[in-house]
Amino acid sequence: MDATYKLTQVGYPVIVVGMSDKARRFHLLAIFIVSQQQQKHHGEVLQLLRRLFKAVTGTFFRVRYVMGDADAAQWNAVQEELAKDNDLVFLMCYFHVDKKMYEKMRSKLPGMAASVMSDLHELHFSSSEAAFHKKLHEVQERWDKTHDLVTFSAYFTKTWLDHRFWRWQCFHSPGGYATTNNPCKPFNAAIKRDVTLRRKLKVGSLLPRILLLCKSEALLSRVFEVKPTSDARRIRRVRAMTRAGLLSLHSISRSSVSFIWCAQDVAGEDSGDIVRVVSHPSPRIYDDLRKRTVEDLPVSAQLNKLTARMETLGMPVSGWEVDMKTLTCPCPFWSKVASCIHSPFALETRGAVDMFGRATLVNRSVGRARARAGHAGRPRNSGPALAME
Repeated sequence: MDATYKLTQVGYPVIVVGMSDKARRFHLLAIFIVSQQQQKHHGEVLQLLRRLFKAVTGTFFRVRYVMGDADAAQWNAVQEELAKDNDLVFLMCYFHVDKKMYEKMRSKLPGMAASVMSDLHELHFSSSEAAFHKKLHEVQERWDKTHDLVTFSAYFTKTWLDHRFWRWQCFHSPGGYATTNNPCKPFNAAIKRDVTLRRKLKVGSLLPRILLLCKSEALLSRVFEVKPTSDARRIRRVRAMTRAGLLSLHSISRSSVSFIWCAQDVAGEDSGDIVRVVSHPSPRIYDDLRKRTVEDLPVSAQLNKLTARMETLGMPVSGWEVDMKTLTCPCPFWSKVASCIHSPFALETRGAVDMFGRATLVNRSVGRARARAGHAGRPRNSGPALAME
């Protein structure tokens, strides 16, 4: 659930409700225009949504996860209308947490702010609740020892560890699903760009345009993915990092000491089920237009610094152990998206399938030109071994 306020002249919130699949694609459910964002208004929206779902599908509206912002009225309405007959988990949008933390850090020193944002990103990528609390204890202990972060640490504990809004970590939701309201953001941007043409309309003029948008969305045939997939951006990143020599397979020479000490690991690797992929961070260059450093990769393959760090954080010297049967990887990035750059690279390197999961076929037939030029049988000039002629 996400709201935008820049569509009407009177500033009425337009609430967009949708769901995301395991490919992190957005699927629209309904659009509501309300006058305010109080608990009763959110409650009416959810009641209408349940009623419409029952009328269209003929089944009850079952919800497992709901994602929203740190809005107490929205949280209370969700608990009142949906949690009463659903095993519900309210997820906090991590983008909202990251934005508020960034605003708090703008007055601090750049090095201190970068350290805090890095700690927050590591907390978000925690693979389990035990790992989260362990990292949280380390982070809060370090913040409390810094004089300029004592007040900030108290704010973080009070606001973002509250029992209502503390579920902004990856382990609360299944891998592959969205952990932010970002799938709603591009849809809201499309409404402003295509429906209102970036103008604020009267409610009477906005309603028929919203209705036309809903009809056009209903005609689109989007596949609802139930399995995690590697999107085109991640495939481009794998190829760019492979060309740059940043991805490689770990190999141990049988004449080295490492082979003797890691005999069991090498035996498991030789079985074909485990492939060790070594990932190196991309060099960063300064971009004059953006006024910041970016990865030395094509724009379509770049990630921000904190997210790209999750591809190598905690990686053993021998690399990440990619399971070729389940296509799982122990890197923090995989725990969030259920896909990473290491598993497609391992698949394509082994030659079984390409990065898109398609079987690799090899044409071993003789070409027509070669077949016409050659002669059948053993060549006449072929003599015994070590013969000069």
